[in-house]
Amino acid sequence: MIDTHCHLLHSLDDGPRTERDSVELARKLAAAGVRAVVCTPHFSRRYPTSLASARKRISELERLLIEAPISVSLSLAAEISPAFAVSEPMENLLPRSIDGRFLLVELEPDTAAAFLATAVDRLAGERLSPVFAHPERCRSVREQPRLLDEARAAGALFQVVAPSLTGRWGREVGVAAWKLLDAGVVDLLGSDSHRASHAAAHLERAMALITERYGGHILADLTERVPSRLVGVAA
Repeated sequence: MIDTHCHLLHSLDDGPRTERDSVELARKLAAAGVRAVVCTPHFSRRYPTSLASARKRISELERLLIEAPISVSLSLAAEISPAFAVSEPMENLLPRSIDGRFLLVELEPDTAAAFLATAVDRLAGERLSPVFAHPERCRSVREQPRLLDEARAAGALFQVVAPSLTGRWGREVGVAAWKLLDAGVVDLLGSDSHRASHAAAHLERAMALITERYGGHILADLTERVPSRLVGVAA
C-alpha cells in the first residue's frame, strides 16, 4: 500500500509525540503492508506546522528507519485545513503539495457545501488538484452527495480513511463511508494514522472489508494504482 494520508512525524501536530512513537507507528504500518508513506502533518490555524520543522523530522525519521531497519519510504506533504486551502498564499501551499500536482485538503464535520467548488477553482489556477480527505465525516457531503460528482468532474479526488470504515468515528460516519464506496466516488484509501496503538488494526481491517465487499482489484485501485499516480511510485 501507498499511504497518502498519515501523521507519522512526531511533535508537529496531533500525531506521535516522540521519535520512538514515530518509529513504532512506521513498524506497524509496514507490517500491515504499507511500503510508502506521504507524511501529511496538519497545516492549519491550530497546527501551523513549519516546513523547516517537517523537513527536519522526516530527515531524522528516514535515518531511524534505515537503522531499524523498516522498509517504508517517506515523502512530505501536508493536510491543509479548509480555511488555509482558500486563504493561504500559494507560495505556502505549493511546497506542501504532493509532487507539485495534488493538495490534500481536509473536510471537517462543519465544512460548508460551497467550499468544495471554491477550493477546486482556486487550486485549478495553479494546476493543483485537491484530494479531499474523509468526506464521510463532513455533514454537507453526507446531505448532498452530488457535491462529490461535481468536484470529481472538475478534477478533484476523494479519499476515505480506514478508521471511518471500521466504525472509529461512529455509525453515521461509517455508513456514509461505505455508501461513498458503493457509489464509486472514492479514489483513495488513507490510514490517517496518528498513533501506533490501533492504526494498523484499523487499516488491516478496512482493507480486508474492502476486499471482501468489492474484490482485490478495487482495493488495489484505492491503495496502489491511484496513489502511485500521485507520488510517482510504480504500482
